Amino acid sequence: MSQATCSLAPAMDPYGIPQAVIMLDSMSEEVPKVSPLYFFSLKLLLNKDK
Repeated sequence: MSQATCSLAPAMDPYGIPQAVIMLDSMSEEVPKVSPLYFFSLKLLLNKDK
């Protein structure tokens, strides 16, 4: 029986937290800055940065 393994390589993620926040801000038409989705996304990004 074989086991599947998975590893996330940091090199596969070319964007950092600051770039992700800039992209989120640039989508203000689709995701308004006062929406719960915006605050939820921003909270996830900032928590990942810690």
